Amino acid sequence: MKKMLSYLCFLLVFLPNFALFPSNVVYAKSDAKMVIIIDDFGSWDQSGVETMLSIDAPLTCAVMPCVDNTEKNVEDIKKANKEVILHMPMEAFVRLPLNWYGEFFIGNYDSKDAVFQKLDRALESVKGATGFNIHIGSGVCQNREVVGYIYDYAKAHSLTFVDSRTHINTVCEQVAAEKGLPYFGRDEFLEPEGNKSYEGVKSHLLNAAKIAKEKGVSIAIGHVGSHGGENTARAIKDTIGEIRKMGVEIVPLSSLK
Repeated sequence: MKKMLSYLCFLLVFLPNFALFPSNVVYAKSDAKMVIIIDDFGSWDQSGVETMLSIDAPLTCAVMPCVDNTEKNVEDIKKANKEVILHMPMEAFVRLPLNWYGEFFIGNYDSKDAVFQKLDRALESVKGATGFNIHIGSGVCQNREVVGYIYDYAKAHSLTFVDSRTHINTVCEQVAAEKGLPYFGRDEFLEPEGNKSYEGVKSHLLNAAKIAKEKGVSIAIGHVGSHGGENTARAIKDTIGEIRKMGVEIVPLSSLK
C-alpha cells in the first residue's frame, strides 16, 4: 500500500496536463491575504507533519478521509490551532487502480445522491472541517454535472470548496459562476512537477505572496508526506517572516467567505 501511494504521488506530479497556472479570479480586497493549504494529512507518510504544525501561522490543513492517520492528524491540527478541511479523493481523467484513491472517492459518473453520501461519509471522518478541496480529481474537475453536485453540497452545508486545479481544463470556475457562488482556486503549487526542494518551495511560496499583492488574495497548496514533507515544512517556516514583511497576511481558508 505504501509503495502504491508513493507511486501515485509520482504519477500525478508528472501527468502532462497537471495544471501549473494561477486562478484568473481577482478578489476585491484592500489588504493582501494569502491562504496556505497543506494537503495529504492523514496519510501513512507523516514526514513534515510535526514541523508543519509548529509553524506560527494559520495554515489550512487538508486531511484525507478514512486513512491511516486521519483521526490522529485531525486532533493534532486542532490542538495546533490550525484550520481543518477535507482533502476529498476524486477520480482522475486516466484509469488508476481503485485502491489508490483510498477507501472511496467521488467518481466521474456519480449521481447527486452518491456525491452527497460520499461527502457525508468523508466529513464524518474528518470532523470539524470548514471546507474541502480536491485530491487527484483531474477527471471530476472537468465534469460539469459532477462539479455542479459538489457545489450544491458545499452550498447546502455552508462549506468552502477549493478547486485545486489539477487539470488545465477544470470547469469549476464556470460552474461556480453559473450557480452564483464564489470561486476559490489554487494559484500556486509549492512543489510543481515533483520539485520539492527547499529552495524551490521558497520560490513558489514567495511567488504566491506576489500574486496576493497583485490580486488581493492568493491560494497556495503544498504537501506533507512524500510529495513535500520536511522540505516544504521548513521552507514555509523560514519564509513566513519575509511574506509578512511584504505586507501579506496569512489567513485561514474560512476567512475568505
